[in-house]
Amino acid sequence: MNFKWGEMMKKVTYGYLKFTEYVNKISIFLVFLALAIMTLVIFWQVIARFLLGGAFAWGEELSRFLMIFMVIVGAAVALRTNSLISVDILLERATGKFKKTLIVVIHIATIVFCIVVIYYGTLLAQNFSIQKAPSLQVSMSYIYMFLPLGATLMILNSIACILEQFYPRKEIEE
Repeated sequence: MNFKWGEMMKKVTYGYLKFTEYVNKISIFLVFLALAIMTLVIFWQVIARFLLGGAFAWGEELSRFLMIFMVIVGAAVALRTNSLISVDILLERATGKFKKTLIVVIHIATIVFCIVVIYYGTLLAQNFSIQKAPSLQVSMSYIYMFLPLGATLMILNSIACILEQFYPRKEIEE
């Protein structure tokens, strides 16, 4: 039996990277949808304030929740595209294997942090499950579940970034 680990790992990595691309496309679509809804709601709030003399209470609350969703999910996608704000003086000066090792260590630290966020975010959501948002009357546990969702997406993207250090995309697609 002629079994090659390298070829199998390339296929697994390529499949995983395709999966994360798909998840990120869905995430980006949801962020844009949330932005569009938030824009319409805020526009309606402004119109209602001038024409009706007062805005609706649920509009401000919905906009705030949509903004929280956009920031958390958007940060996960930004991680994948290396668009997050970071202090990267050491990373810019690093070369070769040290740079690859540094990138892997950074993403492992990110994964550990995200695991903590998932754990405590889930506890937070459970603790606030009986509380409802004042205007929308939706359980606050749904809002607090944005934290574990974003952290899970960040873990998926950090793993993809680590895999690309060992199997660059150009090398896999050939």
